[in-house]
Amino acid sequence: MLNKVITGLLVFLVVLSGSLGAYAYRLNQQITDLGEQLSSSQSEQAALISAVTDELTAFRGEALNAIDRLQGGIDKNIGEIATLGEAIDENVAGIDSVRGEIAAVKDTSAELSQSVLQASKIYQAASQAIVRVTDGETVVGSGFIIDGAGHVVTAHHVAESITKIRVILANGDISAATVTGSSQFSDIAVLTLADVPAVQPLNFADSATLLVGQPVVTIGSPFNLTATLTSGVVSQLNGFIEVEYSSGSRWVASLIQFDAPVNPGNSGSPLLNSRGEVIGMVIARIDPEEGDGVSHAISSNKLRRVTTSLISQGTFDYPWLGVEVIDLTPQEAQNRGLDTMNGIVVMTVSAAGPADAAGIKGGDIMVAIDGKELRNVGGLTSYLGEYKSPGGRATITIIRDKTKLELSLTVGSQPS
Repeated sequence: MLNKVITGLLVFLVVLSGSLGAYAYRLNQQITDLGEQLSSSQSEQAALISAVTDELTAFRGEALNAIDRLQGGIDKNIGEIATLGEAIDENVAGIDSVRGEIAAVKDTSAELSQSVLQASKIYQAASQAIVRVTDGETVVGSGFIIDGAGHVVTAHHVAESITKIRVILANGDISAATVTGSSQFSDIAVLTLADVPAVQPLNFADSATLLVGQPVVTIGSPFNLTATLTSGVVSQLNGFIEVEYSSGSRWVASLIQFDAPVNPGNSGSPLLNSRGEVIGMVIARIDPEEGDGVSHAISSNKLRRVTTSLISQGTFDYPWLGVEVIDLTPQEAQNRGLDTMNGIVVMTVSAAGPADAAGIKGGDIMVAIDGKELRNVGGLTSYLGEYKSPGGRATITIIRDKTKLELSLTVGSQPS
């Protein structure tokens, strides 16, 4: 019985061993097949990865080439844009320059238009404030209203020749007038009207901005005519001339020379700029036997100073240095070893006067006052009349024996 059992177990084991062997064989075969499949798959994947890598490498190369080409195009465009920007800047600068030139032309055109083509408008705006000064029989001179208080500016030599002053207004009305103040050295007088008219007074402009060649007009009453307008241009500034009056001759400074025709009766007329503002007052013309077409007006800056003083205190203390001076001549400049004609020679010094107290001596050459260059006697006298007052300080620059000195003095008052 036991043997049968053992035999059965052995048979079972033999069968089981065979089965396991067959299973192991099949399993090994499957593993081998799977390995071959895996190896084949890996080869395929490697080939695919290699192909993809090659494609990516080629694409990267093409992309880099494209980027390089694009960058080159961008750099070229940037260069062209920069060049275009420079061209634009040049064009803008050119446009600005042209605009400036156009503006200058417009300004010039406007100035010419106002001074020549619109002289009638200046006349209409200003003529109502311009008056005739008469002795009751004839017109002696002209004048103009400067404020709402009835103050009229005219020439000293006009007012001094009349005992009983009458003023004829633009509308024909007549008003008595009294002399509020008068300055002989400046040839300026201020009258006050008894009957104040309702007219727009004239305004003063800054004569320091006046230029030679600038157009001007004057409106006055020559030959007893009413409000006659003439026009011309400024031909010189800071004039200093000896004017012949009926009472004698006097040196007058701060003069504007112009070529608008004036005649007897124009004395006291306003000299007007293109805006109808007063830039001077007519006082004289050159004697026709000496020359024609040259007239003189006192500058508005001096007018303003003197009239303000005449209205407030009835007088104007004319500034004085206490020296007699003449223009520097070419021979004198050569004798002194100078290379310029600018300057004035001190001839004499008044004893105990301002210049004497400051140490100025005869033979000194005055070349500046308060740092302003002196070209001639007219420049000195004009500066004094327009900017200095008695009691004020002034610094005079002189040349003495080729040494430049600065001397300070107190301005005095012109002796009567």
